[in-house]
Amino acid sequence: MNAMTQPPLDLPIAVSIRRVVALAAVAGYVEVIGFTDFGGIYPGIMTGNTVQLGLTLVKAQWERLGVIGFAVALFFLGGIIASLIKRHLRRGPVELVLMAAILVAAGIVRLYAAVRIPIELPLLALAMAMQGETISNFGGVSIQTIVVTNNMVKFSDALVGRYMSGSRATGTPGTPGKRTELKEVLMPGLAWLCYSIGAAAGATAAALLHLPLLVPAVALVFISADLLLVRTSYPHPSR
Repeated sequence: MNAMTQPPLDLPIAVSIRRVVALAAVAGYVEVIGFTDFGGIYPGIMTGNTVQLGLTLVKAQWERLGVIGFAVALFFLGGIIASLIKRHLRRGPVELVLMAAILVAAGIVRLYAAVRIPIELPLLALAMAMQGETISNFGGVSIQTIVVTNNMVKFSDALVGRYMSGSRATGTPGTPGKRTELKEVLMPGLAWLCYSIGAAAGATAAALLHLPLLVPAVALVFISADLLLVRTSYPHPSR
């Protein structure tokens, strides 16, 4: 059984929590810097960009429409590249290290305002796509750390399933089932909270640091090390 088909490790909940917290904070941090650098265009939040795409089309703001369309296309292309990398490497830690290197490059490029759109934007879009492709399962809970909306929906549903449902059931309404697990409440809730905290940290760092994108790059290296070390400490059940 290869790395692409193995079931997730049965890890302690604390391990999954720290990964969700770190990755969500990284995403929020990078997004707010990109949003500032690109004049209100996100490198990885395609819902917001797609809404703006329709708005600028109706308003005939052709120059901005082109830039937003460029961002959306770059993220889609970045997703394809990230998927190819994942399928060939089959090692999440290595892909996160590559993402860290891309953030370092983007951090250097952003020092030159004239090339932020043509060079920094593609780099950040690729980095965000790579994060979305690399890790999306945390202790058996499926979470995307580069977006918020779906996590808010999961969080609200999990809260009801664990604390507000009369039957404390999951699945088909009216059908008895097991109570929603605590980790299903914590993971999306923390992802939402830490995304916002990361955004605040990114906005602060952009105002104070010369190379603010070095911060998430270093964080990704630590996350990669965590993935490697924990894999050694908790060998796969099939082994």
